[in-house]
Amino acid sequence: MTGVLLIFVGLVKAQSPLADSLRRIIELDRRDSVQAHAHIMLADALSRSDLPAAKKQALQGLSIARQLNLPLQLSAAYSELTTLHMETREPDSARYYLDLLKELADGSSVTRIAINYNQTAGLFYHKQGNEKASLPFLLEGLRLSTLDGSKIGMAGQSLNAGNCYVSLGDYKNAMLHHLRALELFEALGNKRGISYSLTGVGGDFIQLNQFADALPYIQRALALKNELNDTRGKATAYSNMGDIASGVGDYEKALASYKEALELDKALKLGAEEGKTSFNIGQLYEKMKDVRQAREYLLQAEALFRQSGDTAFLASVHAELANLRNNPSLQESVSNPTEKVFYNTLSTSIRMGDKNAEVRNYRYLSGFYARNGQFDKAFAFNEKYHEAADSLQSRELQLQVRRLEQQYNIEKKEEEITLLKKDRLLYQADLKNRQLFRYGELIVLVSLILSGWLLMARYRTTQKAKRLLEIEKIRNNIARNLHDDIGSAITSINILSKVALKKEKSHILVMRELEKIKDRSSVIMENMGDIVWAINPANDPLEKTILKMKEFAAEILESAGIDFTFRMEGKPGDWRLGVEERKNFYLIFKEAVNNVVKYSCATRAGIVLKREGGRVLLRIEDNGKGFDISRHTNGNGLKNMQGRASEMNALFTIDSSPGAGTVVQVDMPIT
Repeated sequence: MTGVLLIFVGLVKAQSPLADSLRRIIELDRRDSVQAHAHIMLADALSRSDLPAAKKQALQGLSIARQLNLPLQLSAAYSELTTLHMETREPDSARYYLDLLKELADGSSVTRIAINYNQTAGLFYHKQGNEKASLPFLLEGLRLSTLDGSKIGMAGQSLNAGNCYVSLGDYKNAMLHHLRALELFEALGNKRGISYSLTGVGGDFIQLNQFADALPYIQRALALKNELNDTRGKATAYSNMGDIASGVGDYEKALASYKEALELDKALKLGAEEGKTSFNIGQLYEKMKDVRQAREYLLQAEALFRQSGDTAFLASVHAELANLRNNPSLQESVSNPTEKVFYNTLSTSIRMGDKNAEVRNYRYLSGFYARNGQFDKAFAFNEKYHEAADSLQSRELQLQVRRLEQQYNIEKKEEEITLLKKDRLLYQADLKNRQLFRYGELIVLVSLILSGWLLMARYRTTQKAKRLLEIEKIRNNIARNLHDDIGSAITSINILSKVALKKEKSHILVMRELEKIKDRSSVIMENMGDIVWAINPANDPLEKTILKMKEFAAEILESAGIDFTFRMEGKPGDWRLGVEERKNFYLIFKEAVNNVVKYSCATRAGIVLKREGGRVLLRIEDNGKGFDISRHTNGNGLKNMQGRASEMNALFTIDSSPGAGTVVQVDMPIT
């Protein structure tokens, strides 16, 4: 969020009518405090679409504020110019205006000037990627805004603090502050602030890899950005849409969204945002195994971050480029990275407080040492990576964040119920007056019955919610214990067996047994991952199952060189699957896709998931060599699929013949 408290108050209205009104005030040329304030407000409005024009207006406001010695307007102008120069990759000029704002705040007792300084300093360091330096300023700004009693100030400061907590990897506090900002902006009817807050909440879910939960928030934010003609906000929303598409393996859609955001960043000359988007595109091309394009965009990001002085993101780019050269599946004729590059970037990420970059660097170092045969160091950094990643995205944290969202929704519904009750009481009072109190006793009786019914309904709903939360807590604990205890042990066995296999002069029989341990532990790891996923209550919605199916199909079919399509007909809505249903449905799908890769010799496969009334139809077909069903009815794979379908009361069919491909279909009832 750009600008200051004074400016944000004026932006409750739509941007274009407001800009026109401000220009009419400026044209009067009265050279007073109103004109100075109008220049600064117009600068903030233009910062979303025309940065050079915004700078010009801010400087004109600054000139009038200096001539007339207007401290409040002067602080607003310094704040706006600091932010604008950071956006246009002029960190030295930004620092100059920030120092002037600090000097003004130190010599003033006006609370709003102190709020402006703390917010501006926090955003200045946030733009540089120095989250540890940013957070104290933002929290102090929030404290002062709370003491000042300004809801718009509290909302803006909560939003900024939430954004900082995201970079620090504290997603619980990030969600807490973003939801608080959303609540305040909704109470004020401030659409621009609502759009920022929706983006923040969606971004929190993206960081936790909860892409299905993130999508509706980002879609609502984008709709508001279009309504407000907020070009810069649209760029952020498109970038978030790219994150979601990339997270579920839809790389083409992710690339289109990122490039849409990049074009908007370039049009606005937002150097820092252009650098971040280029960085995202470079990472995406690396996933797509396109080395040339990956390096091209990463180098573009490097140049932009160097110019803007963003040392944290610059270090991340260096690590990504080094990891690109270290990846054997992406080999090119470039010099090999040194461990110094990775250690330097790790040190920078820790110093700046960027937890996401810190986790990435542990993974890079583990891969680097593994490629160079230093398995002891590879194992150590692999342990650090998993420990840090689990702390950022643990199931308990995801559940806590989801509870915060649920609590917000519950409180919102209760407010709506309260308003409805007030409206009903007013109506009843009016009706009583118009009918000359003839039906007074009847209305009182109806009201009492309705109130009792509402209280009973609320009590039953509350008790049901408590029971569901207790069940979710038990399931979450089971999933966490499987993941943390058994999963960690099997992972260690797998890694240690790989290390032992590398040692020379080992007895041939021992080698064979170690090979078996490695293979079987890998299978156990995969199966246990499916069990943990099935138990976790966060995955009950059918949409979560569909996302996992897409991810699995993309991973196994693309690696086998099989072209495939995954088409969804109809929307999953709010249907939910039980633990056993979800497990059986997914495992049937997984077995069928595995069979395509293992036995079909297919070059193409098609997957269709269709919703028809109260049923879900899954169809998997390939153009492979097919088989004679009558001669393969005794296989364990087919029996397992048929058995799982029976447990779900689903219809399971296979249609195949030699040379004609295979079609597997599941027709499952759902509630």
